[in-house]
Amino acid sequence: MERILLNSKYFQTWFKHVELTSKQHVIQELKKFDEFLHVMGYEGELDFNRFHGSLRRSNVFLPIQEKFIDKFVEYLKTEKNSSKYVLYNAITSLKNFFRFLYEMELIETNPMENYRNPFYHRPVKNTALSIDECLALLYAAMKKDPFFRQDFILVWFMLVTGVRNSEVRLLPYENINLSTRMVILNRGQKGTARSTGITEALAVELQRYIGHPLYESWTKNNENPTLFFHKNKPLSAIQLRQKIKQLCIEAGLSRTVTPHDLRRTAGYLMQTSGMHIVEIQRQLGHKILSTTLRYVPPLGELARILMDTEIK
Repeated sequence: MERILLNSKYFQTWFKHVELTSKQHVIQELKKFDEFLHVMGYEGELDFNRFHGSLRRSNVFLPIQEKFIDKFVEYLKTEKNSSKYVLYNAITSLKNFFRFLYEMELIETNPMENYRNPFYHRPVKNTALSIDECLALLYAAMKKDPFFRQDFILVWFMLVTGVRNSEVRLLPYENINLSTRMVILNRGQKGTARSTGITEALAVELQRYIGHPLYESWTKNNENPTLFFHKNKPLSAIQLRQKIKQLCIEAGLSRTVTPHDLRRTAGYLMQTSGMHIVEIQRQLGHKILSTTLRYVPPLGELARILMDTEIK
C-alpha cells in the first residue's frame, strides 16, 4: 500500500525539524491516519489546502476540515475497536502534527486548533521555561552578539509578548509604538488585528537596536522591512526554529525549545507576575479562555474542566 501521508512534504518536514524522544510513537499514530486516507479513497499527492472538492463548483477545492478528523476518530472507534487510551493518543498526535504544519505555514488552516479530546486525560505537559532557563537563553544570545544583539532582542521580545511564530517573523517595525509601548499585530497567524504590550526596558533596547547601522542598512535597502531578519531577508519559520535551537545548545539547556515554548513561557511569566487571566488571554490573543488556561501550569485542571464542559 502506497504511503500517502508518510511520503508527503508535510511528514518529511515534520520528521526533519521535530525532535521528540517519542517520535516513533507519533509515527505509529500518523500511520493510522495514512491508512484512513486510503480507506476514504484518497489518491495522488497530499494537499491539505486543497483537500475537499466543492459540491457546488467543480473547480473549487477546500482545506481539510474538522469533520474529516471526526470521521477518522469514528473509524478508529467502529472499525478498529480502539480503546479510549488509543483514541486519546491518536487525537493528541494529530493535534501536534497539524499545529506544527500550521506554525510552519505549510497549511492555511488548522482543522484541529480547538479539537476536543475527551477520551482519556493526562496532564498537559508543561513546556514553559523556568526563570533560570530564560536567563540562560538570554545570556547565551547576548554573548553570541553583544553589539547588534538581534537574537537577544528576539528572544526577549517573544518572552515578553508571547507572540506567535509568524507574528514575530512578519512584524514590521512601524507597527511598534515605543512611546506607548504597544505593538500592533495584523500580519500574523490568525489574520485578525490585535495589540500587545512591551516593557519599558524592552522599549529602550528596541530603540537602541533600530538605531544600529546594521538595522538602518536593512531598512534602507528594503521597502517593507520587518523587525527581525536573517541575511537580508525576513526570518523564515525554519530559521526561527533553528535560531532558538542553537541558542538552547549554547545556553546548555538539556532540552530542545520551540518558538511555541517561548509563547507558553510568556503566559507562565505573566501569570507569576500577578497578571489577571483575562489580561493574559488578551495579551496572547486567544479567543477561548480555556486555551489560555492550558498555558499556565497551576490552572491545568481547570482548563480540562472548561474544555470538557465546553465553557468558552
